[in-house]
Amino acid sequence: MIERVGRMISVEVGVADEAAGTNVASLMMGESSPSPGSERAITDGSVLTYLRAFRVSESAERAGPAIWVNFGITYDKNAEAGPIAGWLYSTLTKQDGLQVLRVDTSKTPLEMAAMTTLIRDKVKRSF
Repeated sequence: MIERVGRMISVEVGVADEAAGTNVASLMMGESSPSPGSERAITDGSVLTYLRAFRVSESAERAGPAIWVNFGITYDKNAEAGPIAGWLYSTLTKQDGLQVLRVDTSKTPLEMAAMTTLIRDKVKRSF
């Protein structure tokens, strides 16, 4: 297990179906069948943890994703938003059919500038 120091950023990826959810988990973790609790170093001092994937219950009102894949990014006090956002952006843009990205429960466009700003604000507030 990788030693974790610092704070965590919640990352939630909403997709249309289980196949897309499996693909997102595999892309993010760099392995074909990640298990909840799997960890991966992504930038200096930052660690990605695969938390879970779950199906949203079917309902007539549901207009969003059918599957949510949840991750946590733990970072240390020397973390910079640019490398974290850059890794996240480059990884997620490999996935076709991405519907929704939420970072710390805020819906976020899959755009480098927006992701960097949100992560930078989070890192500044945590220390």
